[in-house]
Parts: sequence; C-alpha cells; structure tokens
Amino acid sequence: MKKKFWIFFLVTVALFATVAGMYFKFIHQSSCIVFVESFDHGVITVDNDKTVGTDEKFSFKCKAGDEITLNINPERTDTTYYNLKKLYVNGEDVTDKVDILQYKTVVDGKLTILASFKKGKRPSDSDGDITALDIKAPELINPMGDGYVGSYANYDIKDPSVIYDEKSGYYYCFGSDNVVVKSTDLVNWGGRTTYFAHDLNAQSNAIMSFSAFDCVSEWAEKHGYGKDELYSDANEDRTPLAPEIVKVDGTYYLYFSLSKVADANESAIFCVKTKDLESAVLNKQWEEVGLVISSCGRHAGTEYNENGKKKNVSAHYDEANAVHPSVVVTDDGMFMTYGSYYGRGKIQGSINLIELSKKTGLIKKESQLNTQGEKISTLHGDTVYSMGKTVANPGRIPALSKKDGSLVTGSEIVYIKSEGYYYLLTTYGNEDTNYNIRVARSKNVEGPYTDMLGGDMSEFSSKMGKSMYDKGTLLLGGYNFLSSSKGGVVYSDIGRASIGSPSVIKTKDGDWFIASQSQLYFKAGTEITTGTAAAEANDLAGVNSEPCLEIRELAFTKDGWLMAEPEVYSGEKAQSKIKKTSLYGNWDVVVFSNEGNSDDYKAVERSTSQIITIHEGAVITQKDIAKKKKLGTEGILTKADGYYTISIDGVSYSIYPSALWDWELGEGSIVFTGYGSDGSTIWGKKNVSASLGIYTDAFYYVLGLTDELTQSKYSKKIDKISSNPSQYDIDTMTDEMIDSVIKN
Repeated sequence: MKKKFWIFFLVTVALFATVAGMYFKFIHQSSCIVFVESFDHGVITVDNDKTVGTDEKFSFKCKAGDEITLNINPERTDTTYYNLKKLYVNGEDVTDKVDILQYKTVVDGKLTILASFKKGKRPSDSDGDITALDIKAPELINPMGDGYVGSYANYDIKDPSVIYDEKSGYYYCFGSDNVVVKSTDLVNWGGRTTYFAHDLNAQSNAIMSFSAFDCVSEWAEKHGYGKDELYSDANEDRTPLAPEIVKVDGTYYLYFSLSKVADANESAIFCVKTKDLESAVLNKQWEEVGLVISSCGRHAGTEYNENGKKKNVSAHYDEANAVHPSVVVTDDGMFMTYGSYYGRGKIQGSINLIELSKKTGLIKKESQLNTQGEKISTLHGDTVYSMGKTVANPGRIPALSKKDGSLVTGSEIVYIKSEGYYYLLTTYGNEDTNYNIRVARSKNVEGPYTDMLGGDMSEFSSKMGKSMYDKGTLLLGGYNFLSSSKGGVVYSDIGRASIGSPSVIKTKDGDWFIASQSQLYFKAGTEITTGTAAAEANDLAGVNSEPCLEIRELAFTKDGWLMAEPEVYSGEKAQSKIKKTSLYGNWDVVVFSNEGNSDDYKAVERSTSQIITIHEGAVITQKDIAKKKKLGTEGILTKADGYYTISIDGVSYSIYPSALWDWELGEGSIVFTGYGSDGSTIWGKKNVSASLGIYTDAFYYVLGLTDELTQSKYSKKIDKISSNPSQYDIDTMTDEMIDSVIKN
C-alpha cells in the first residue's frame, strides 16, 4: 500500500512540476520586461521603434528568446555631439561589442540596459569642413519693444502682404483682421498695430464704423447694413480680409476686401492710398480711392448679352468672389487677380484677372480684359461689373462645405523679369487642414497659366475622376521632418500644416522671397514657445489654430520654375556652392505629390519624411533595404549649372542643394529643393550624425552585398571605430563599398 502511495505521490509531483514549468515558461515567454535607461544627452532606439530619449528611462514587454537590436545614437546640441561612453547590459560592460552604434542581444529573463555618453566634437568631412558649419545662428532681437511677435513663427498673422518701404527702411506686413507688423530683416518682426483706426478683428467682435470711407459705407448700406450695425460675427468672419499693398509711381495703394458673411461671395474689394507708408500706419490716415469690384452672392440679377441687352436670369452665385486681391505692376500695365472658392452648381468659384489704371488704382474702363467674364449688377443699384477673365479654376469640386476643403483661393500674381514669366500662385485646400500653394506661369499676363506638366489652370473639367488636385505645381504644403531624438515623427514645431495665402517679396537687394501663413504641429500634452508667444498644445490630430507668418527664400530651376527653400529664412541667404562629397550620406526627404493633398485629412496625415542614403553610385531607400534590392547605377549626376539628378523609387528628381540655418535642430544644415519628373516637389535635409538607428541600415545593407574579402576588410575597420564612429566614417565606408559592389 505504501509503495503504491509513494509511486502515486511521485508521479503527481512530476506531473505538477512539468505543468508548472510549462506554465511559468509560458508566462515567462509572454511577459519579459526590458528596462532601458539613457542619460547625459544620449538616445537609444530599440528595433527602430521603441525609444528612450535624453536623460530618460522606460520599459517594454517582450518574449524570452527574442533578439533585439539597440541603436545607440549621438545627441547633437548646436555644434557638440554626445557620443557613447559606456553601455551596460545586465551589469556587463558591452561597450566594445557595439558595432557602428548597434548592439544585438537575446532577451533572457529581465533585461536591463544602461547607457552613458561623452561630449565630443561634430564630425567633419574629408576637407575638415562641412559647408553647413559656416551658417551662422540667426540674431534674434527685440528692437521694437511691445508688440514683438518673434521669428520663425509669428503668431496670429493671416493672409500676409509684405512690401519694403525705402523711406523708413522697414518691411511692412499687412494681414487680415486689421493687423500690421514691421521688420528690418524679415526675421525679427514687431511694432504690432492696426492699419485702420478701427480696432476691428475676429476676436473683438467690434462694430465697424462705415463712415471712415464713403465707398465702404455706400456698399454696406446697399447690402443691408446701418452705419453702426454689427459688421460680422466673431466666430464666422474676419475683416478687413486679405489686404494687398503695392507701390505705383511713388504712391502706396492698399487694397482690402470685406464680406457680408463668412464663406459667401457677397463681397467687395476697396482701395485706399498714401504717399507716406510709415505715417499712414502710425496715424491711421489713408486717402480713399474707392470701390474696385464687388460680387453679389446669390441673386437673380441681370445678365447682359454681347449686344448689351438685358435678360433676367435665375438665382445663382457669381462666378468669382471679390476677395483676396493681388496686384502686379509692369511696363505692360497694372493687373489684379482676385477670387476664392465660393460658388454653386456650374459656378465653382475661380481666380479672375482684371486690369487697373496706374493713375487711379481702380478698374481701367477702356480695357478689353475687363469686359470678359460674367456681367453682374450690384445687389442694390444699376452699376454693372464684369468679373474679368478666369485664369484659374479648380475643376471638379467635392460637395461644397468647410469640411470638404475645396478649393482655390488666396492668389498671388508676380512678374519676374529675369525669368521672363508671370507667375500665378494659388492656395488650394482647406485652411484648417490641408492648405497648400500651387504655382503656374505664363509669358502673357492674361495666360494661359500652365503648370510643370502643361496643365492649364483655367480649364474646367466636371469629368468624374478629374479633380482640382490634378492641376498646379505644388510649391509649399504641409510637411514633417523626422526628429533627431526619436525613431519616428515628433509632432512639435518641427513640422508645418496648412501653408497658404502667398505673398512674393522683392527685397531691397533685389532678391526674391515668399511670405505665407501656416500652422504648427504640436506634440500631445506639451507646450512650446516660439518667439515670445506661447501656444497650448493640441492632440496629435490637430494643429495650432493661430496662423503664423513665415518667410522663405525663393530659388529658380534651370528653366525658370519657382522653388521654395525647406527652411524658414534666418537672416542669412542660402549658400548654393555645395561640394558633391557633402551630399553623400543620410537625408530626411519629403516628397509632395498633388494627390497626397487631395483628401480632407487631419494634421497628422500630411507629407512626412523618409530616410534615403545618397552616394556616388547609388541612392538607397528604406524600401530598397526591406526588399534587399540589388544596387543599380542610379547615382548623383553633377550638372554644369549646379543641380543634381537622383532617382527615388523610379522617379527622377532634379535637386538644387544649398546650406542654410536649420530652425528645428538649431544648427547649420545642407538641404535641397527640386522637382520630380512626375511633377512632384521634393525637399531634403541632410543629417550629418548617425542620429537615428535607421541611418545605419544602409551601411549594413551594402555590407551584405559585398564579397567575403570586402566584408572582412570592413569588419576590421568597424572594430577600430565601433564605439564612437562619426557619420563621416559611416558615409565614407558605405561609399567605398558601393563602388566595389558596382564594379563587380
């Protein structure tokens, strides 16, 4: 009996032990915890996904037996780099086992990782100097006391129009909501005030006194306003809207628009003038010129045939909305584009062109251009207006609403004599989500304005499948470069959303820049400060609601297309003499495609960057690495006129490199801008340190393509520098290996 009992007891214990072992092994496999800590300005990325930043620690779950890759990344602060000093895994010093800032280990039980970093110098190229290092930090000052709005992102400046005033030495920026600021350098802006005596803005909900200008008073009364009646609802409209400042023969003309209600085309454009711009802004005194043009909103109205005979027409919306004026003055005359998206049915909204008189600033009566387009009467009166010639029409539009985004608005027309073209810039999309700026050009002010692929901006197509996003070469749009401190996108002030309402600037030195409004990305749960204005963060699906003024330098392609620099202007012009060898290495690249902005998407869904590696004999993308694609012969082709050609995912791009200040990273940077053979726009920003783990992927990818002898050779090189390589070391070895792979 006892024997049977002991046998039963031992079997039971064995079974229990087996089951318990399997149970604990299962639990152990499912719930291993990895603890990672990094301090002294270091960054660790685990499998290019889970990241711990400077002076932080974190943990994550994984299974026992999993192999994980640690990417130990230097952190840059200005011109200093903090490189790996020591790496401990479960208390063991494994620093010497790190290969090119990567260390692989197998998870067994609880895993603890501890890294420290040491201060080092920024790596230099083969000539001991990187072009980007020559770029100086911007001098941020507060020269004008109260009302200073900072630089880089100047809050609450919408629909900018910028002009240089020789007498005062200031650049003046006029914006919607009766706001004007000034600057001596296009970087530091201050002296915030109003250009009219009425403190009228979207927030104050103030009463508009129409008695200031008779032309405004008359228009308002005809459209149902009393002189002291509330002009606009603070939640719907901002007025004056989208001003335009232009100088003609010593006289400054200020054009501005007013709308009866928000998002409707019962609007008008007015004009005032001054001989002394500084005095007019300071004293709020302008000489009235008059009403330029108006639109009547939804009305039955009267239509006129070619013989001038009237006939009644059914209720409809005018083909153009009398807002957003832009004026160009050349030897050929003085012309205005205007218009916005509003329309219904066959009338889908448009950008129209009229001719003005240089003597009066108003419509030139004898111009044949002004007789084109729909003829309308004012809502209360017999004055006949012709809407002028349509130069941009968005094509098929989704159902019209704010949510749908639509649309075409915020135009700018400029003539650049050195290139021999009139450029028409238009704003597409929805202001709160996907505003973007398109450009087309023409040798003639009346058009047709065509984009880089030959698309006519004035053509209207209601065919299914052809939308407004098929036209216009994208110049500026929402974007996000990768952060230097995380293996993914950080939604902070490193990106921009809803870039629109362009204003092209000719500086006192004859250079060309572009002003625009934009909105910032924000990282959830944080607060950032730009200039002197703090803004509360939204969640990842939102953007800052306050429009920001941004100034970028413009460049030109070999055949005269406008390009915008990727970084906001810092006071020092972009340096364009970039050595070919300075282009070798890792880049954050953003490709803007027209189709990419066709949906009414949220802020987090705009164009983000990808990592590519550029070398003499190959351009390597993350897709190439993932697919283990063989190296081709698509390299950088140097051209005599200073641009280069690269291929990414089968598309050929002409890129124009330069060096300028990188606001996001606080240092000089090498960048490029350019266009693809498919009409897309491309921006690139070089990362001169191995600041992300994925930046070493190209090295290992190319190493795997070499023969055994080459692998042995570079393995010895790795052993010598493995604990503290520079980006230049990695780039040099990668370039050498690519050359050997292609030759073989």
